[in-house]
Amino acid sequence: MVDIEIADITLREAEQVHSVKLSFKEKLETAKLLEKLQVDIIETGFVGDSPADAAFIRTLATTLESSVLCVPVTLDKAGIDTAWAALSKAKKPRLNLIVPTSTVGMEYQNKLKASTLLSQVGEVISHCLTLCKDVEFTAADSVRSEPGFLASVLKAVIDAGAKTITLSDSVGELLPEELSAFISSTYKLVPELSNVRLSLLCKDSLGLASAAVLSGINAGARQIKVSSGAGFSTLSLEQFLNVLKVRGETLGISYHVNSVTLQRTSARLAALTSASDTARRSTAGIAESKTEDSGLPEDADIDMLRNHISSIGYDVSEDDLERIYIQFKEIARSKKVVNRDFEALIAETAGQAPPTYQLKSYVINSGSAIAATSYVEFIKDSAVKVSLSAGDGPIDAAFKAAEQIFGAHYELEEFQIQAVTGGREATGDALVKLRHNGKLYSGRGVSTDIVGASIRAYLSAVNKILHEENGKIEH
Repeated sequence: MVDIEIADITLREAEQVHSVKLSFKEKLETAKLLEKLQVDIIETGFVGDSPADAAFIRTLATTLESSVLCVPVTLDKAGIDTAWAALSKAKKPRLNLIVPTSTVGMEYQNKLKASTLLSQVGEVISHCLTLCKDVEFTAADSVRSEPGFLASVLKAVIDAGAKTITLSDSVGELLPEELSAFISSTYKLVPELSNVRLSLLCKDSLGLASAAVLSGINAGARQIKVSSGAGFSTLSLEQFLNVLKVRGETLGISYHVNSVTLQRTSARLAALTSASDTARRSTAGIAESKTEDSGLPEDADIDMLRNHISSIGYDVSEDDLERIYIQFKEIARSKKVVNRDFEALIAETAGQAPPTYQLKSYVINSGSAIAATSYVEFIKDSAVKVSLSAGDGPIDAAFKAAEQIFGAHYELEEFQIQAVTGGREATGDALVKLRHNGKLYSGRGVSTDIVGASIRAYLSAVNKILHEENGKIEH
């Protein structure tokens, strides 16, 4: 018997299909349903700039018990570090580097030259492997790639250590015999494929994806990518498993998915991912929007906060809840705190390293006629540490004052700030990336004051550095 693994990419597809927009709770329920179905691999969407992306991955990492949790990444090393920071606590983590290898995908969609891509993929796979032992490589639109170039890319990533290689029929127009011939020719060009697990992703434009995948399994594929529910063009999980239930044994194919509950689970997944956004809103979105508008009053106690966080689909520890509550009270003094604010606070706080330093207060003086100065107060081991410094702008002054307290300088690799919510009272979300001893450490901070958000982000990154140096965590 040939044993195959099923990798479900519903959560990834949901981020790319305009008509399918899943809430946090719907995405979490989707993942739990897939694991209950005993799907081997559950692949999420990319971790973007939204704090909610990383928060969702962290939640899944502590929720999934048996399925591999796979997070897709691109050639951006900083983005890979961010994804891994969210994924690292998973019991079975995997990073999937997705790169276009067709001319159209490289040059027109991603603005990459073939030579540039080829020079980077092996190095990026190696970087992924320094973080995660299980690394997959996906050659997007590979069936339309130039065979010699595709072979060079595959050899580079296999040499770098990728253990799973996914080939894609991203258009879904290959006939079964054509896909089989493509796989066979790729094996001849890249004999190293015999040493890794070959995976297939096929769109179902012609309704022949199941037949094409069966021919692919016969040609050597051992992992199949599927999607569940409505609105997706990738091979359907329910459709494929129904074929295997009827012909799998005679074809000598075994799989691990629990097909007994397939029909009931598929019906629920279809309801969650319904392509009719209007219909979905009528059953789920209206209630969700009411929760979004309601927020929490300034005088809410910690039990109210705990219940509200649970109602929007998050699960945080008691220590994290206390830190979120402190920041909630601070923000609530100047504005109503709504769900997007809570998601940003959770993304900043939940699962972070225990803080060596905590922000007590700060005062900023800045103007066109005076140099910017910053007075900061941090708490360490119940003692208050203070510092005053000038700088080139209020944020630079605040960072320099912080460094005086730390007694160390950390190289600022990247600094970003954006509004989480709209309007004049928008909550700011700051991202700081520091480089120390060759490693990159990221921190996020949330506040109605951009300087406060920036200081919190800087502290978060420094606390991770100090926490690791004290030997309390492992990467």
